Amino acid sequence: MRTFIFKDRAAHVIIIEIDDDGNRAVASHRTEPVGWIEFEHCSNSSAKAPVTLLDAYVVPGYRRNGIAHTLISYVSGEMGGPIQIDLASHSRSAEFDTLCSNLMHEGLLVR
Repeated sequence: MRTFIFKDRAAHVIIIEIDDDGNRAVASHRTEPVGWIEFEHCSNSSAKAPVTLLDAYVVPGYRRNGIAHTLISYVSGEMGGPIQIDLASHSRSAEFDTLCSNLMHEGLLVR
């Protein structure tokens, strides 16, 4: 298990841990999970990225604090490259679209 600690925009101390299987990263505040992303490793050598995002969630009270952004950027760094996402297969919201757009501009997500 790998751990990363940061303060979100509301000054909560958030701990991110990637599970031993390397398929889920969980953000916690005071031992309570406040967000997570699930991903799978790409075994296809023609894949655009080392991992594909399967699911992302942040507890409503912790949204807009940079938790999803930090989860994705941390996993991207740990996996050695951007995370691939299929936008058509994810539920869409204005917030999710904005997050994805920003992360694509930063090179952390690819389609």
